[in-house]
Amino acid sequence: MHSWKSKLVVSQLALACTLAIASQANASTYNTFGYHDDASSAFSWSDWENTDRLNYITYDGYIYNNAADGAYDQTFNNDVVNGVISSHYLNHDYASGVENTLNISNSAIHGMVTSTKVYDHEGYGWTNGTDVDYNWVDGDVFTLNIADSTIDDDYEYFYFTDSYLNSDSKAASENYATADFAYLGTAVTLDVESNINISDNSRVAGITLSQGSTSNTGYTTESHTWDNNISVVNSTVTSGAIEPLEGSGFYGNSEEPSDYTGSGGGNDVALSFVDSSASDYAMKNNVKFDHSTLMGDVVFTSTWNANFYPAGHDSNADGVINTNGGWVDDSLNVDELNITLDNGSKWVGSATGVYEYITPATMYDVAVNSLEPISTSNNWGNIIDDHTFQSGVFNVALNNGSEWDTVNDSSIDTLTVNNGSQVNVGQSSYLLADSITLTNGSTMNLSSYGEVGTDHLTVDSYSKVDLTDETTYLYANTITASNGGEFSIGAGDQDARLFGTDTLELTNGGVFNINSSDYVLDADLVNGHTNTTNTNDVTYGYGVIAMNSDGHLTVNGNGNTYNADEEFAVDDAADRAVAAVGNYKVRINDSTGKGSVASYKDKEIIYVNDKNSTATFSAANKADLGAYTYHAEQYGNTVVLKQSELTDAANMALSIPSANTNIWNLEQDALSTRLANGRHTPTDSGGAWVTYIGGGFSGDNGVVDYDQDVNGIMVGLDTVVEGNNAKWTVGAAAGFAKGDISDNSGQVDQDSQSARIYSSARFQNNIFLDSTLSYSHYSNDLTATMSNGAAVDGDSSSDAWGFGMKLGYDMQLSQEGKGYLTPYASISGLFQDGDNYQLSNDMRVDSQSYDSMRYEVGMDAGYSFNFGDQAMTPYFKLAYVYDDSNGNSANVNGDDIDNGIEGSAVRVGLGTQFSFTKNFAAYADTNYLGGGDVDQDWSANVGVKYTW
Repeated sequence: MHSWKSKLVVSQLALACTLAIASQANASTYNTFGYHDDASSAFSWSDWENTDRLNYITYDGYIYNNAADGAYDQTFNNDVVNGVISSHYLNHDYASGVENTLNISNSAIHGMVTSTKVYDHEGYGWTNGTDVDYNWVDGDVFTLNIADSTIDDDYEYFYFTDSYLNSDSKAASENYATADFAYLGTAVTLDVESNINISDNSRVAGITLSQGSTSNTGYTTESHTWDNNISVVNSTVTSGAIEPLEGSGFYGNSEEPSDYTGSGGGNDVALSFVDSSASDYAMKNNVKFDHSTLMGDVVFTSTWNANFYPAGHDSNADGVINTNGGWVDDSLNVDELNITLDNGSKWVGSATGVYEYITPATMYDVAVNSLEPISTSNNWGNIIDDHTFQSGVFNVALNNGSEWDTVNDSSIDTLTVNNGSQVNVGQSSYLLADSITLTNGSTMNLSSYGEVGTDHLTVDSYSKVDLTDETTYLYANTITASNGGEFSIGAGDQDARLFGTDTLELTNGGVFNINSSDYVLDADLVNGHTNTTNTNDVTYGYGVIAMNSDGHLTVNGNGNTYNADEEFAVDDAADRAVAAVGNYKVRINDSTGKGSVASYKDKEIIYVNDKNSTATFSAANKADLGAYTYHAEQYGNTVVLKQSELTDAANMALSIPSANTNIWNLEQDALSTRLANGRHTPTDSGGAWVTYIGGGFSGDNGVVDYDQDVNGIMVGLDTVVEGNNAKWTVGAAAGFAKGDISDNSGQVDQDSQSARIYSSARFQNNIFLDSTLSYSHYSNDLTATMSNGAAVDGDSSSDAWGFGMKLGYDMQLSQEGKGYLTPYASISGLFQDGDNYQLSNDMRVDSQSYDSMRYEVGMDAGYSFNFGDQAMTPYFKLAYVYDDSNGNSANVNGDDIDNGIEGSAVRVGLGTQFSFTKNFAAYADTNYLGGGDVDQDWSANVGVKYTW
């Protein structure tokens, strides 16, 4: 049911109630203003009241809760109301236990809800003639429930037409409009204690709450508070209008009250709270937005309670001022506005707190409750204190992903930003708060020319304050970054003054990130932990200095020294500090493949301009810079970049030539096995053969370090011919292999293709000479991850020529020729051309040609067991191997880096050949080679051959 009281005058009460009840049942449209037209007489503004009962304006918008006046419930449901709804008589019974609620659901109010009597600009008001109790009852709170409804504050005038008879007694008419009703306030304007609940996608154009009369003859010494609570859930509160907007427009459209312009005028106010200086009682306001939006400015106006003496009071009449009066409990002398945005709510607008305050000089029996940027000065006009007692405090909290985008200037007491919320200081906007605290991954960002001022900024638990625009400025007496919180600046110029502070405190992993700035910190760098390198010490803790490799930090300190006379420096007694104290880790943010060794090695990154500094600096990480990793290392009062090992990307790039050589050596060994097995098989007259090759390698020459796995196949054709006192095996082979090089995050995928021609001459005296000539092509795809997590990729290719020669003697151990011992010596070489390429991280590799020689002296021994037409020949290998790739280097970013492999090693191998028939045989062997820069942890050679 739609509730209200339709009443023109007392004599019309019954008719009005009947009409209202009938219209409520139909849930239709209601107009709170009407016009009674006497068709014979003309309307006159000088006599437009209803006293003559001819031509007058009516108002039917009061809500009642009085049975004697025709009781209506206080509910609008699925209705449209044009005009002003007043709860004046509903509120002003001030009787405890009497329902004091107005419900608006599924409705549209084109106008406003007010708790005052309705007057026009001419001072005429409408009443229902009912006497009310004007005594204030603390706790008799008016409840306004708004669900799935709109109150748009868009009723500016009442337009009407007057009909009359002119001087010729002919019918005439004239159009009129009342003076504007916009002055009555915003969409909801109340001067009573209120609980306002807005929900279910409702939209309200402004809320104005003022402290009305708090007089009650029954209240003597009791302490009371005037309490307002606003809850906004899944809804929007916008600015309203306090003056008509229809007088101007753009292409025929005028502004709406809910249009927020950001101009800072009265029509941009969305929430207004005004305390009464005539009241002895404080006004407490609590506002919460949940999944909701606030579009507009918030204004909080506070004055001293009437019973409070800001200059002090002589309560004993002895000539000595001894009290400030008011209530014993200080909180009862202080107005409050607490705004909380929760669960992704958003506010666009400014916050303005207007209040009165006293300084410690006139605080007789009250305690400090706030700070003032400019509070107390001494006889010379120097500021020496910031403590105050304020008439009102204004606090803002952003929780659980909520956001405040400031517009123009804002001034509040405390700002807390929690759980992934953010405050964005708008362009040319200024935010002033006594304290600002960010927790649990929250952020504060400043746009161009945005400014922030606070006594203490705390950035805690992985929250971040980011000053990336050189036109921004932040000042805080103390900045604290703790528990992974980060205070970040982005200037690239040492003259850019992005912020000012007296003390920068980094504790429990709090971060000061200068990025690429060359920054001079004119503040003390401190943390609250004992200087110790023992990480198990209970007092151990650290802050983090973070920067890019091109950044530099100079710590000058705040310039204070401890003076016995503190007249001219507030913080001297607390200072007592050198420029930097405490434990710090230095983190290098960036990673790049660009830059020579000279660009980074031993580069100064921190300088503490105080020889008495006791601060310790250690490395927080290693950073990939150019071809090497670097970390911070302290030398006295300076910190430099210390060079470490190759980056994963550089290590892989420099390992490729050696790894290519490993594949080639595997193929050479497979071919050598084929020729050796042929010599020890009397019926082998050449044929076709195919073999699997595989192996695992680990390389480390003190510069490059890698592991490699290889899998491939070789196929060949050969034949045996005789001549020149020797039996000749001549043939050709092709090899195809894939390799995988890895170390830490680096990986290279290798593709190899090779072609060989070979020969083996066995002389009648059992001396043999094997020789090979090869061409190979290698393709390599490189990937790695840099220290900052960025991916790196690149590819290279190279061609290589190789040769091999092996000279040996087949010594027969039995007359039947079943056993043999073959001492030998061999030499082989691979010559790779140099590919020039650049990785995705800008690391440049040039002139990476690579020459490798292998020298080997050893012996093979085997014995054949015959089983009719079948035979099995197990064999054993033992050799000394010397690899010589020394002298190889690659040019990386203009620096030559040694990637040559060398060293002595021992080869041990076992294998067997099984001849199934005189034409078909299979063989397998495995080798281990260890001791040099490259260990062959295992190799396998498994093949079959078919002889002609």
